[in-house]
Amino acid sequence: MYIIKNAWTNIIRGKGRNILIGFIIVAVTISTCIAITINKSATKLVNKYKNNNPIEVSFRMNMMNLKDASDEDKNNFDTLSEEDIKKYGDSSLVKDYYYTNEVSLSSNSIEAVSYDNVLNNNEDNKKPDNMPDDKMNVGDFRLTGYSDPSYIDNFINGTNKIKEGKMFDKNNKDKVIVISEELAEENNLKVGDKVSFYNNDDEDTTYEFEIVGIYENTSEDEDNFMGMNAMNSSNQIYTNITSVNEINQNNTNKMKSSLSAKFYLNSNSDLKKFEKEVRKKGLSDYYEIMTNEEEALESLKPVSNLKNFSKTFLIIILIVGSIILSVINLINIRERKYEIGVLRAIGMSKLKVSLQLICEIFIVAMISLIIGTTVGKVTSQPITNKILANEISSYQNEENNITQNFGSSDFKRPGFDENTMNRKQNVEYVDSLKVNVDIYTVLQLFLVSILLTTISSFISIMLALRYEPNKILQNRWWNGKDIRIKRCRFYIWWL
Repeated sequence: MYIIKNAWTNIIRGKGRNILIGFIIVAVTISTCIAITINKSATKLVNKYKNNNPIEVSFRMNMMNLKDASDEDKNNFDTLSEEDIKKYGDSSLVKDYYYTNEVSLSSNSIEAVSYDNVLNNNEDNKKPDNMPDDKMNVGDFRLTGYSDPSYIDNFINGTNKIKEGKMFDKNNKDKVIVISEELAEENNLKVGDKVSFYNNDDEDTTYEFEIVGIYENTSEDEDNFMGMNAMNSSNQIYTNITSVNEINQNNTNKMKSSLSAKFYLNSNSDLKKFEKEVRKKGLSDYYEIMTNEEEALESLKPVSNLKNFSKTFLIIILIVGSIILSVINLINIRERKYEIGVLRAIGMSKLKVSLQLICEIFIVAMISLIIGTTVGKVTSQPITNKILANEISSYQNEENNITQNFGSSDFKRPGFDENTMNRKQNVEYVDSLKVNVDIYTVLQLFLVSILLTTISSFISIMLALRYEPNKILQNRWWNGKDIRIKRCRFYIWWL
């Protein structure tokens, strides 16, 4: 009780110094409170989003590794087959999967919606000067086959909508197609009509398809054609996977294979297990395993960045706060050296002196903790909103710069991912993050305060314990004697 009473007396007596210490602890507490609440809320939001939106797992051919491979390895290399995909999909780790294949075709029975027609309807689009007139040896139409039409991205996100007829069933293996409204109007086509196509590598073989549906394309992006009709979204045709596989079955060029698959795992944490499993089942090392996790979390990028920032900020605050408090306490101990010497001279043990010093810091820390927690609870939400708004603005400016520099048709090249660019341009970032100072946050702040007081007082207490009371008092007497001698010398000189 005496220690606490004496500690409080010393706090009042050295109020200026203790107010400074309290101010620092309050600032650290507020900053820590904001950092902890942001990190906790951001982590909770990201984990919730991951659980509700399982990532897509796919395989991509590593062309660089394949290029460097030996001729024997190239000859023995097998591209992904439909049987392989079904084998990999037959796993307890896989919730669902689908696969697609694509082929470029031409037709003698219908005309494609030409690139030139689009340019005439949109003066802002300009054909690249370096685009060859023959537009490479590709067909005018892109025929994409799906094992399950419910996974077609453009219909999921609402870019395309069925206007007439219906979408083909996933169990339908007949030669049926769904075409765009623009293509139907260009050729006066309707549901039930039949059209024929041929592969540019084999013009003698034709394939006849029946139109079962006509879709409306609501996308406003009309400049991604690269001067080729096949790249015009109006010439995009959808069908079942069986029909496309039949057309591609005689293709001897393995590098032209466009068969791809996407797998949805039961849990995002099963990715490593799934990778080991498919490698064991025979997936070539020339394929790399990809996920859309970054794309899926695109809308949460500002929140994720805010989460990482809060971690870094918290570490910096704790380090800087500990250093400042340690320095202040060290100076405080040196100034109170005589007081410590007197306490030791009258018989107070080193333990009690240390406890008194700790008690002083602890009392100041607890008062500061209450003030800092209260202020942090009030300010954490508006500060979080402000920081998040700045992050979103930064990302939007970055995307606008990309669009301005690379969004024109002059920059379109083979391999350009139109869907990815559109998603990035149209992404809606999460613009709110609800933070809350609960009992667990208060407990964490209390532990932080204990940590700070322990670290900051450790050095000063170790210094205090090294002081010998006799030397302290003796030095003070000699210092006083020196002062008196100097005063006498001054008087003699003055006289």
